[in-house]
Amino acid sequence: MTANKLKLIACFSMLIDHLTYCFVARYNWVSLTDSSENVWWYLGRGIGRSAFVIFSFLLVEGFFNTKNLKKYILRLLVTAIIAEAAFDLMCGYFREDNIFAAQNSVFLFVLALILMYVLLYIEKLYSEKKPAWRYLLSAVACALFSLATYFLNIDYGYIGMSLILIFFFFRKQGWRLVVAVIIWSIACLFLEFLLEWAGVLALIPIMQYNGEKGKGWKWTFYIFYPLHMLILGIIQYIRFCC
Repeated sequence: MTANKLKLIACFSMLIDHLTYCFVARYNWVSLTDSSENVWWYLGRGIGRSAFVIFSFLLVEGFFNTKNLKKYILRLLVTAIIAEAAFDLMCGYFREDNIFAAQNSVFLFVLALILMYVLLYIEKLYSEKKPAWRYLLSAVACALFSLATYFLNIDYGYIGMSLILIFFFFRKQGWRLVVAVIIWSIACLFLEFLLEWAGVLALIPIMQYNGEKGKGWKWTFYIFYPLHMLILGIIQYIRFCC
Protein backbone atom coordinates (compact mmCIF):
# COMPACT_ATOMS: atom_id res chain seq x y z
CA MET A 1 0.00 0.00 0.00
CA THR A 2 1.67 3.22 -1.17
CA ALA A 3 1.16 6.67 0.35
CA ASN A 4 -0.86 7.76 -2.68
CA LYS A 5 -3.23 4.78 -2.33
CA LEU A 6 -3.71 5.63 1.34
CA LYS A 7 -4.43 9.21 0.33
CA LEU A 8 -7.15 8.08 -2.09
CA ILE A 9 -8.76 5.91 0.60
CA ALA A 10 -8.71 8.88 2.97
CA CYS A 11 -10.27 11.21 0.38
CA PHE A 12 -13.05 8.72 -0.32
CA SER A 13 -13.66 8.27 3.40
CA MET A 14 -13.77 12.04 3.91
CA LEU A 15 -16.26 12.43 1.06
CA ILE A 16 -18.61 9.89 2.68
CA ASP A 17 -18.24 11.73 5.99
CA HIS A 18 -19.08 15.13 4.52
CA LEU A 19 -21.95 13.81 2.42
CA THR A 20 -23.42 12.28 5.56
CA TYR A 21 -22.87 15.50 7.49
CA CYS A 22 -24.60 17.56 4.83
CA PHE A 23 -27.45 15.36 3.66
CA VAL A 24 -28.37 12.86 6.37
CA ALA A 25 -30.33 13.89 9.46
CA ARG A 26 -28.77 17.34 9.89
CA TYR A 27 -31.10 19.04 7.41
CA ASN A 28 -33.63 16.24 6.92
CA TRP A 29 -33.11 16.11 3.19
CA VAL A 30 -34.08 12.43 3.25
CA SER A 31 -37.14 10.94 4.86
CA LEU A 32 -36.00 8.48 7.50
CA THR A 33 -37.42 7.15 10.72
CA ASP A 34 -35.53 8.05 13.88
CA SER A 35 -33.93 4.62 14.15
CA SER A 36 -32.79 4.36 10.53
CA GLU A 37 -31.64 7.97 10.61
CA ASN A 38 -29.26 7.15 13.43
CA VAL A 39 -27.94 4.09 11.61
CA TRP A 40 -27.12 6.02 8.43
CA TRP A 41 -25.71 8.96 10.40
CA TYR A 42 -23.34 6.87 12.52
CA LEU A 43 -22.40 4.57 9.65
CA GLY A 44 -21.49 7.40 7.29
CA ARG A 45 -19.70 9.51 9.85
CA GLY A 46 -18.03 6.45 11.36
CA ILE A 47 -16.55 5.55 7.97
CA GLY A 48 -15.42 9.14 7.68
CA ARG A 49 -13.36 8.96 10.88
CA SER A 50 -10.74 6.94 9.01
CA ALA A 51 -9.86 9.95 6.87
CA PHE A 52 -8.30 12.01 9.65
CA VAL A 53 -6.39 9.02 11.01
CA ILE A 54 -4.88 8.24 7.61
CA PHE A 55 -4.05 11.87 6.87
CA SER A 56 -2.42 12.19 10.31
CA PHE A 57 -0.28 9.13 9.58
CA LEU A 58 0.69 10.48 6.16
CA LEU A 59 1.51 13.88 7.66
CA VAL A 60 4.11 12.32 9.95
CA GLU A 61 5.53 10.25 7.11
CA GLY A 62 5.68 13.35 4.95
CA PHE A 63 7.48 15.23 7.73
CA PHE A 64 10.26 12.64 7.88
CA ASN A 65 10.51 12.13 4.12
CA THR A 66 10.13 15.65 2.71
CA LYS A 67 13.18 17.26 1.17
CA ASN A 68 11.99 20.76 2.03
CA LEU A 69 9.98 21.18 5.22
CA LYS A 70 9.40 24.90 4.64
CA LYS A 71 7.74 24.24 1.27
CA TYR A 72 5.69 21.43 2.80
CA ILE A 73 4.41 23.74 5.53
CA LEU A 74 3.73 26.50 3.02
CA ARG A 75 1.71 24.18 0.74
CA LEU A 76 -0.46 23.10 3.64
CA LEU A 77 -0.85 26.66 4.92
CA VAL A 78 -1.98 27.90 1.50
CA THR A 79 -4.39 24.95 1.25
CA ALA A 80 -5.80 25.73 4.71
CA ILE A 81 -6.35 29.39 3.84
CA ILE A 82 -7.98 28.59 0.49
CA ALA A 83 -10.15 25.86 2.01
CA GLU A 84 -11.39 27.93 4.97
CA ALA A 85 -14.17 29.72 3.07
CA ALA A 86 -15.36 26.41 1.59
CA PHE A 87 -15.23 24.81 5.04
CA ASP A 88 -17.33 27.60 6.58
CA LEU A 89 -19.79 27.44 3.70
CA MET A 90 -20.20 23.66 3.99
CA CYS A 91 -20.61 23.79 7.78
CA GLY A 92 -23.19 26.56 7.54
CA TYR A 93 -21.16 29.17 9.43
CA PHE A 94 -21.82 31.82 6.76
CA ARG A 95 -25.56 31.40 7.25
CA GLU A 96 -25.15 31.60 11.01
CA ASP A 97 -22.90 34.68 10.85
CA ASN A 98 -20.26 32.80 12.81
CA ILE A 99 -17.32 32.15 10.49
CA PHE A 100 -14.90 31.86 13.41
CA ALA A 101 -16.81 28.99 15.04
CA ALA A 102 -14.20 26.54 13.75
CA GLN A 103 -11.18 26.45 11.47
CA ASN A 104 -10.50 23.57 9.09
CA SER A 105 -8.20 20.74 10.16
CA VAL A 106 -5.40 21.60 7.72
CA PHE A 107 -4.46 24.43 10.09
CA LEU A 108 -3.95 21.67 12.66
CA PHE A 109 -1.58 19.89 10.27
CA VAL A 110 0.43 23.08 9.83
CA LEU A 111 0.81 23.48 13.60
CA ALA A 112 1.68 19.79 13.94
CA LEU A 113 4.51 20.07 11.40
CA ILE A 114 5.98 23.01 13.30
CA LEU A 115 5.62 21.14 16.60
CA MET A 116 7.40 18.06 15.23
CA TYR A 117 10.24 20.27 14.05
CA VAL A 118 10.46 21.83 17.52
CA LEU A 119 10.49 18.40 19.17
CA LEU A 120 13.35 17.19 16.97
CA TYR A 121 15.25 20.41 17.66
CA ILE A 122 14.84 19.89 21.42
CA GLU A 123 15.98 16.29 21.03
CA LYS A 124 19.06 17.43 19.14
CA LEU A 125 19.96 19.99 21.82
CA TYR A 126 19.59 17.55 24.71
CA SER A 127 20.34 14.20 23.05
CA GLU A 128 23.31 13.46 25.31
CA LYS A 129 23.02 15.93 28.19
CA LYS A 130 20.24 16.86 30.57
CA PRO A 131 17.56 14.37 29.41
CA ALA A 132 15.18 15.76 32.03
CA TRP A 133 15.23 19.11 30.24
CA ARG A 134 14.48 17.36 26.96
CA TYR A 135 11.36 15.69 28.38
CA LEU A 136 10.22 18.83 30.17
CA LEU A 137 10.61 21.13 27.17
CA SER A 138 9.00 18.56 24.87
CA ALA A 139 6.00 18.27 27.19
CA VAL A 140 5.69 22.06 27.39
CA ALA A 141 5.85 22.37 23.59
CA CYS A 142 3.16 19.69 23.12
CA ALA A 143 0.93 21.38 25.70
CA LEU A 144 1.32 24.85 24.18
CA PHE A 145 0.59 23.72 20.63
CA SER A 146 -2.41 21.69 21.82
CA LEU A 147 -3.74 24.73 23.66
CA ALA A 148 -3.26 26.78 20.49
CA THR A 149 -5.57 24.43 18.58
CA TYR A 150 -8.18 24.88 21.31
CA PHE A 151 -8.08 28.67 21.44
CA LEU A 152 -8.01 28.95 17.64
CA ASN A 153 -11.06 26.65 17.40
CA ILE A 154 -9.33 24.34 14.93
CA ASP A 155 -11.28 21.26 13.89
CA TYR A 156 -10.22 18.11 15.82
CA GLY A 157 -8.24 20.32 18.22
CA TYR A 158 -6.14 18.70 20.93
CA ILE A 159 -7.64 15.28 20.17
CA GLY A 160 -6.29 15.49 16.63
CA MET A 161 -2.93 16.81 17.82
CA SER A 162 -2.58 13.93 20.27
CA LEU A 163 -3.17 11.41 17.48
CA ILE A 164 -0.51 13.02 15.29
CA LEU A 165 1.92 12.89 18.21
CA ILE A 166 1.18 9.18 18.63
CA PHE A 167 2.17 8.59 15.01
CA PHE A 168 5.25 10.74 15.62
CA PHE A 169 6.48 9.06 18.81
CA PHE A 170 5.51 5.49 17.83
CA ARG A 171 6.62 5.69 14.21
CA LYS A 172 7.68 2.30 12.82
CA GLN A 173 6.99 0.57 16.13
CA GLY A 174 4.47 -1.94 14.81
CA TRP A 175 2.13 -3.34 17.45
CA ARG A 176 3.05 -0.56 19.92
CA LEU A 177 1.63 1.96 17.45
CA VAL A 178 -1.54 -0.10 17.06
CA VAL A 179 -2.02 -0.32 20.83
CA ALA A 180 -1.40 3.43 21.22
CA VAL A 181 -4.03 4.30 18.59
CA ILE A 182 -6.54 1.91 20.18
CA ILE A 183 -5.95 3.53 23.59
CA TRP A 184 -6.42 6.94 21.94
CA SER A 185 -9.76 5.81 20.48
CA ILE A 186 -10.94 4.55 23.88
CA ALA A 187 -9.88 7.84 25.49
CA CYS A 188 -11.98 9.68 22.89
CA LEU A 189 -15.07 7.85 24.14
CA PHE A 190 -14.44 8.98 27.71
CA LEU A 191 -13.86 12.53 26.47
CA GLU A 192 -17.22 12.34 24.65
CA PHE A 193 -15.78 12.32 21.14
CA LEU A 194 -18.20 9.52 20.35
CA LEU A 195 -17.35 8.95 16.69
CA GLU A 196 -13.55 8.97 16.79
CA TRP A 197 -13.27 5.37 17.99
CA ALA A 198 -14.28 4.22 14.50
CA GLY A 199 -11.02 5.66 13.21
CA VAL A 200 -9.18 2.54 14.38
CA LEU A 201 -10.40 0.87 11.19
CA ALA A 202 -7.86 3.03 9.37
CA LEU A 203 -5.12 0.90 10.95
CA ILE A 204 -5.98 -1.87 8.49
CA PRO A 205 -4.72 -0.02 5.38
CA ILE A 206 -2.07 1.88 7.39
CA MET A 207 -0.40 -1.36 8.48
CA GLN A 208 -0.15 -2.33 4.80
CA TYR A 209 1.92 0.78 4.06
CA ASN A 210 5.11 -0.15 2.20
CA GLY A 211 7.00 3.10 2.72
CA GLU A 212 6.73 4.15 -0.93
CA LYS A 213 5.08 7.29 -2.22
CA GLY A 214 3.64 5.79 -5.40
CA LYS A 215 3.19 7.37 -8.80
CA GLY A 216 0.84 10.20 -9.71
CA TRP A 217 -1.87 11.89 -7.65
CA LYS A 218 0.63 14.34 -6.15
CA TRP A 219 -1.89 17.15 -5.81
CA THR A 220 -4.93 14.99 -5.03
CA PHE A 221 -5.49 16.24 -1.48
CA TYR A 222 -4.58 19.87 -2.15
CA ILE A 223 -7.23 20.09 -4.89
CA PHE A 224 -9.86 17.68 -3.59
CA TYR A 225 -10.07 19.04 -0.03
CA PRO A 226 -11.25 22.59 -0.80
CA LEU A 227 -13.07 21.68 -4.04
CA HIS A 228 -15.46 19.06 -2.66
CA MET A 229 -16.34 21.28 0.34
CA LEU A 230 -16.97 24.21 -1.98
CA ILE A 231 -19.37 22.16 -4.12
CA LEU A 232 -21.23 20.85 -1.06
CA GLY A 233 -21.31 24.33 0.45
CA ILE A 234 -22.77 25.91 -2.70
CA ILE A 235 -25.47 23.23 -2.88
CA GLN A 236 -26.47 23.90 0.71
CA TYR A 237 -26.33 27.67 0.32
CA ILE A 238 -28.66 27.52 -2.70
CA ARG A 239 -30.96 25.16 -0.84
CA PHE A 240 -31.34 27.23 2.33
CA CYS A 241 -30.62 30.82 1.36
CA CYS A 242 -32.00 31.27 -2.14
